[in-house]
Amino acid sequence: MTKKQTLAIALLCALALLLAGSMLWRAPESPKQTDAHGHDRAAADETAQGGAGARGIAMTAAQIQANGIALDTAGPATLRQRLHLPAQVKVDAERTVALAAPAQGIVQAVLVSPGSVVRKGQALVTIQSPAVASWRAEAARAHRRLALARTTYRREKTLWDERISARQDYEAAATAVQEAEIAAQAAAQHLAALGIEPGRAVSGSVTVRAPIAGVVVEKPAVAGQAVDDMKPLVTIADLSHVWVEAAVPADSLGQVGAGMAAKISVGTQPDEIDGTVAFLGPVLGETTRMATARIVLPNRDARLRPGMLASVDLLGPQERAPVTVASDAIQTIHEHSVVFVRTAAGFQARDVVPGASDGKRTAIVRGLESGAVVAAGGSFLLKADLGKSEAGHDD
Repeated sequence: MTKKQTLAIALLCALALLLAGSMLWRAPESPKQTDAHGHDRAAADETAQGGAGARGIAMTAAQIQANGIALDTAGPATLRQRLHLPAQVKVDAERTVALAAPAQGIVQAVLVSPGSVVRKGQALVTIQSPAVASWRAEAARAHRRLALARTTYRREKTLWDERISARQDYEAAATAVQEAEIAAQAAAQHLAALGIEPGRAVSGSVTVRAPIAGVVVEKPAVAGQAVDDMKPLVTIADLSHVWVEAAVPADSLGQVGAGMAAKISVGTQPDEIDGTVAFLGPVLGETTRMATARIVLPNRDARLRPGMLASVDLLGPQERAPVTVASDAIQTIHEHSVVFVRTAAGFQARDVVPGASDGKRTAIVRGLESGAVVAAGGSFLLKADLGKSEAGHDD
């Protein structure tokens, strides 16, 4: 073998060794990052995010402060779930009176207007009615018959005491008095039931008066109008108490019942008003398919006016939740509930399963441990940044 052949063989062997070495060589693995419990942090994040991959947002402490992002620490809390419902202030129907004419007639004058504050017994409407004149005449005749029967009775009693008249005459006179008294009482009660003053003169003029103190809420009557006992003239409401009626969806009826505590918010009032559900309607509305929850409230200084829009938060029983966060910390991304957990580099989006909420704090059933620091106020900015980042990766 020549010297050149030996050198060529040596070079070929060296080249083979280098090729084998490059095939067997592997890059060293980077050290695993673990949490305080020694678990693989990357694997934990991957599991917590349901396999979505890393969804981190780099942000320094100065940037967090500049963007106004508030931080909240997940932890236990006692929650009282709220059911938020639309509502409206209404008159208390049990303190409302609709007044009609006692009989057919013609309206002579209307003495009040809508919004008028009236006292009990105040004149509201005057009416001229032939039927009223007839009833007064009958009451007057009954009164005169009673007076005549009493006079006859006294005379017969004197004659009977002196043994001048027969006993049956005396007894007949006593019976006549009793019958006249019954007729007179019936006629007087008929007038009183209709709110008609007897009056000595036989007149068809009658004044409709307020049976309660309150406010005139409706006044359909006008002077010269023909009316009867079926048409309301004036409606008066005692506004010292009002109803707040909330609409309860059918699927929430199981959470609502009489005696349930409530917080009422009315736009004109600075603070919430405490109340209690007094009545839950047993029938759903034909068009709304909702039931009515009624709350009776005292109306001091007439601050609450019928027709005002309101909202009602019905308060359920108190429950202790081991992990809760501020309600505004939860965002929805791709139909999943997400919180942004604070990390050394910024924030990490993490899927969670929320539970009960009182409007301020929300329980986390799964996906977050107690003690984790999350973005609360301003977390929607992180949601927007994450959306931009995902859009860029799609491109």
